[in-house]
Amino acid sequence: MKRVLPNPLPRGPQHYWSEMVALSRKAGFTITDIHKASSGRSRKTIKSYILFCVERGHIEAIGERATEKNRAALVYKVRNPRAVAPIERRPNFADDRGRRAQQIWTAIRALRQFTIAELAVAASTDAVPVSPRRSREYVGTLARAGYVAEVGSRACPGLKAHWRLMPANNTGPLAPALIERGTVLYDRNLQQAVNLNAPEAVGRAA
Repeated sequence: MKRVLPNPLPRGPQHYWSEMVALSRKAGFTITDIHKASSGRSRKTIKSYILFCVERGHIEAIGERATEKNRAALVYKVRNPRAVAPIERRPNFADDRGRRAQQIWTAIRALRQFTIAELAVAASTDAVPVSPRRSREYVGTLARAGYVAEVGSRACPGLKAHWRLMPANNTGPLAPALIERGTVLYDRNLQQAVNLNAPEAVGRAA
């Protein structure tokens, strides 16, 4: 039986990019246009993403438009509407959070199936211990992206869940990284991103 996640607020890189592409087919867009179409995100976040896209050459300024306060606002246009949403990645994965995620991912790939408690023990080292809470958070993120699935079904709520890595998503040794303020899971092996704000159906492994 599949469990469908609730519809998210319209935000995150994939949403921003979709709005920019749609408005580029018309008269272009301003930072305010994307901000108004992105519930729950600050203008600063939207501006940062747009400037990142400009810096990388994904969008370009094509003119100006008067704002409601009669000020000049730059109008932008996406250069390649068929391109995937650009993702601003972390420069490295070497902090404690990144090391914990790497250790958890390595343990997940080594274990045939696991509980959260078993995973925390397998992932821990003397230098970087991994708590069950951290393991649960990372497994939850992987589950939302379809990387891991719960094995079988629990006869009653008190039983511990068992998980396993989906074979098709055992993409390599580098741990998928949670970026863009938790809205995107970036697979560093495939160099692909999964938008966690998109509705996802989470099923069970056979």
